[in-house]
Amino acid sequence: MRYWVTRNLAALAFACALFATAAGAHAASLTVTRATLPNGLQVVVVNDPLAPVVTTILNYKVGSDEQSIAGQAHALEHMMFRGSATLSSSQLMDTIDITGGSFDADTQNAVTQYYFTVPSQYLDIALRLERSRATGLTLAQDQWNQERGAITQEVTQDNSNAIYRLFTKMQNRVLGGTPYAKNGLGTVASFAHQINAPQLHAFYNAWYHPNNAVYVIVGDVNGPATIAKVKQLFGNVPAAKLPSRPSVRLAPLKAATYRDTSDQPYTAVLIGYRTPGYDSPDYAASEILSDVLNSQRAALFGLAAAGKAYQAAYFAQTYRKIGMGIVFAAVPITSKPDDVAAMLRGIIDGYRKNGVPAALVNAAKSRAIANLEYKGDSIEGLAFEWSQALAVAHTSSPDAVVSAYRNVTVADVNRVLRESFVNATAVTAYAVPKLGGTLTAGAPMKAEDVSVPPTTHRELPVWARSILAHLTVPEQTLAPSDVTLPNGLRLIVQPEHVTRAIEVSGSIRNNPQVQEPKGQDGVADVTSGLLQYGTTTYSRLAYAAQLDKIAATTSTGTDFSLSVLSDHFERGMQLLADEELHPALDAADFAIVKHQELQGVTDEAKSPDHLAEVALADALYPAGDPMRRFASPASVGSISLDDVDAWYKAAYRPDLTTIVIVGDITPAAARAAVEKYFGGWAATGPKPEVLPGPVALNGPGTVHVPATGRVQSSVRLVESIGLLRKDPDWANLEVANTALTGGFYSSLLYHDLREVHGYAYAIGSTIGAGRVRSTYEVSYGSNPENVVPAEQQVIAILDGLQKTPLKPARLLRAKAMLMGDVPIRESSYNGVMNLLLDNALSGLPLDQNLLDARRELDASPQSVRASVAKWIRPADFVRVIVGPGPK
Repeated sequence: MRYWVTRNLAALAFACALFATAAGAHAASLTVTRATLPNGLQVVVVNDPLAPVVTTILNYKVGSDEQSIAGQAHALEHMMFRGSATLSSSQLMDTIDITGGSFDADTQNAVTQYYFTVPSQYLDIALRLERSRATGLTLAQDQWNQERGAITQEVTQDNSNAIYRLFTKMQNRVLGGTPYAKNGLGTVASFAHQINAPQLHAFYNAWYHPNNAVYVIVGDVNGPATIAKVKQLFGNVPAAKLPSRPSVRLAPLKAATYRDTSDQPYTAVLIGYRTPGYDSPDYAASEILSDVLNSQRAALFGLAAAGKAYQAAYFAQTYRKIGMGIVFAAVPITSKPDDVAAMLRGIIDGYRKNGVPAALVNAAKSRAIANLEYKGDSIEGLAFEWSQALAVAHTSSPDAVVSAYRNVTVADVNRVLRESFVNATAVTAYAVPKLGGTLTAGAPMKAEDVSVPPTTHRELPVWARSILAHLTVPEQTLAPSDVTLPNGLRLIVQPEHVTRAIEVSGSIRNNPQVQEPKGQDGVADVTSGLLQYGTTTYSRLAYAAQLDKIAATTSTGTDFSLSVLSDHFERGMQLLADEELHPALDAADFAIVKHQELQGVTDEAKSPDHLAEVALADALYPAGDPMRRFASPASVGSISLDDVDAWYKAAYRPDLTTIVIVGDITPAAARAAVEKYFGGWAATGPKPEVLPGPVALNGPGTVHVPATGRVQSSVRLVESIGLLRKDPDWANLEVANTALTGGFYSSLLYHDLREVHGYAYAIGSTIGAGRVRSTYEVSYGSNPENVVPAEQQVIAILDGLQKTPLKPARLLRAKAMLMGDVPIRESSYNGVMNLLLDNALSGLPLDQNLLDARRELDASPQSVRASVAKWIRPADFVRVIVGPGPK
């Protein structure tokens, strides 16, 4: 599938806030310690020794269900970071930042979660920070006036998404008569005119009590000792009588159709149904049904395989009493939404009439149980699984539903399908694109002397000061084996035995914009898409059935992967190799993939995001540069099956391939399997050049791309820079970048753009350092009137970093963040894989993260200033705006 489809659909799922609840959560080997304090606080500690990291999540069992004003619970969530009687906002932010940890919060309908992920040596810090706001929250009106600007930015950002707007309408219809239909995000009007500090204080006093909370702590910590510490800190927080909760009164579900215009290069069709909730005896069967509908052997996936949709899938959002399931399809712009909806309804009606295949039910049950192991390979992910189970689903553990899964029958699944998926009462929504295909130069960037408000910080609390006094490079916890097979394939193996899961990630170094033959732009995407259509051994459906037998998942292309349990590792590697090395490349399948790719490129040509990417490449690179190459209808239309075969033979080769394996395996066993199934892979012809040549640095530029329906402007400030990843100066620039956006309110850009001015809700900055070329980027989303002021503040801060060394205290905080980030990046199998694979593909030592950490720790205010002055050119940014132009 084309990248833009995958990217947009991932954003779509997030925008819809569809929190699908997986059942499995931890391997049986993990030790769980539980306690309920006298004040009612439930505490669960799960010992996961994957990395010296811990995640704490305090779940208050209150959310949008209990609010009386749209966004009230969400507003309080934001204000929980504004300080309390014992800790100011700056102290809270500065303290968590210097641990190198991350923190955030989210508001759902039934729960509000506050979480920290830190090196496990700082568990005491995370607990004390959470305790500081368990009582005595400040909630001053002037603080709310400041935060209101930032949270309004979040609302306008989501309201710029047509799918989110439609989802809200569908939710109101399907969940009508229940508190689940309340607007959890909030509205611009409710934040501006209805919500105030006294209301938030009343909401806090009513619901934020220990007898209404579940504290989940997962990581490399001792269970009994952690429970004792929680009791010491939280034991004196008084319990309180809770208000009554809103009742659930279901209104009859009646069919409706909603329409909206979008700025995406596809038409989206959604059909919503009312499904069982957590409390229903049919909950387990509905979860199995969800997996059945999303099976690669099911009819929904078959729509994409047949070229009738870019993607079709099923999403489910579950509440206590009921749920909402959505059948979704993304199709070419030329498709008629009514026809697509009829096609989706036809699939559901077909299953209602004939029942779902028993083989798919059995496969879904096996995968649901196998997920117990897969969920244990991430400390933070495991903490969220436990939180979801205890605080939302009200079960004793994430794996409590396993016995229910085992007892689900095919008849149960069919009964749920027939009772819940009734097309006569379904709610339908269409997001049809309106693409202008226009590109404007945009308003010129203004140079203005903008004073940067000073960042003030209260002294750290006594119990946090030792962090900065003892900064050291973290100890290495990884010991990967690293070998190169005779055919040139590099194999890196990191054994981890926390669960029986094994994750495999492979990558073939390639760059289609450099390598694709002239006039064949897009052949790499067509080839990658065709590899999903079966092998010389198995058809597409037969291959999917083989994966189902071992509850494994694969992906293929120049980036390929396998998720499998250790019991089935060798078979999983055999299937992965078959898919990657022996694709069928069938002519009929090629016709489908080419047609779909041609439709996608044609639809994408006028989409705002694509136009912005093309314009940015044109601004950064000179005429004729390979990075200005993009697939077009003409180039894709000219591609033949022989072209695909030639590209596959030239680009898919072992001497450009690295495979990283992390999990319950030994290096010897991993090598034996890789040699057995990948050892016969041979390269054809000379090794291709995959890197573009050096290029001159860009000058300033501006681009504006209007986007239908967006009320917020997405802004990127990008420039090419001369720094390469191997340059020792990279560490100095990373320290500077961390000072800019690495923290939250304590970072320069977050403090200024969000906390002081309320110009933007989220701000990011990235050093895209490569082997030959690099870029630097600052990005933010803002209302149109704030685009230019925010940009001016960014430039003023960067100018200041070039002229004035960072203050020692801020430099020390940036270093502390970077040191703490070292173990956190290794706290999941995917994190370890990405770290090792990125280093290998970049031509760096596998322990480059520690080499970087040593250089970062050695950085001085003068060396950081000099590096920013040498490499960053604030006057040469290319500003790209997608959405409303600046006012």
